[in-house]
Amino acid sequence: MKKYLSIFMLAVLSIVSISLNSVKAGETSAQFGSISGNVGFVSEYRYRGLDQSGEEPALQGGLDWSHNSGFYVGTWASNVDFNDNNSTLEVDFYGGYATELSGVSLDLSVIGYTYPGALDSSNYDFVEYAFAAGYENGPAAFSASINYTDDFFGASGQSTYYQGGIDYELGSGITASGHVGRQLVEKNTTYGSPDYTDWSVGLSYTLMGLDLSVQYLDTDIGSTYNGSTQAGKDNTAIFGVSKSF
Repeated sequence: MKKYLSIFMLAVLSIVSISLNSVKAGETSAQFGSISGNVGFVSEYRYRGLDQSGEEPALQGGLDWSHNSGFYVGTWASNVDFNDNNSTLEVDFYGGYATELSGVSLDLSVIGYTYPGALDSSNYDFVEYAFAAGYENGPAAFSASINYTDDFFGASGQSTYYQGGIDYELGSGITASGHVGRQLVEKNTTYGSPDYTDWSVGLSYTLMGLDLSVQYLDTDIGSTYNGSTQAGKDNTAIFGVSKSF
């Protein structure tokens, strides 16, 4: 798994590097595509409803390249804390193809999750394959996706994640959002959680070029599982601020 993940990461980095060199060489945006980025701060980093930052704040950021053909690649990073004294960083690499068919947006992608500094024996690194679809109708935008891997985080076996969401523009720059997801993991004991459902509701607002957000989320995981306390898997509110460029 690590061998293929390394090849995937190198491919993404190579494409981004070539793209940046093309910009320096003066290619037109139509030939080259476009680069976008983002940097942000959240009061806690949660992944599918589960804490990833030791219930502490996280600094996050990403860089993306997209072409008008529909192909894109990118990378994203965040600090993490799994209370193992080794893992302090998550770096993701992804690439895919996006298009639109009869008003429905479609997206096929591959995502590599890496955790520099983590012990090899932790088996944190993994690759997911994702398919997403979306549809806009007036102020409402609907989305649904499915992610699959044959070897999930911590070598916990096959995993499938289903999710659906809606964003609704309320006016005055305010957008309301709702989300529900279902995580299935082959080896629950290894992963440390049972199969579970997560959900969230939130509001976002753009002010002076900054994207401000507040989100309330929860899971249906009980207070204990397999004799372990399930801290960082219960309801919480998360505040965030980010800047896109």
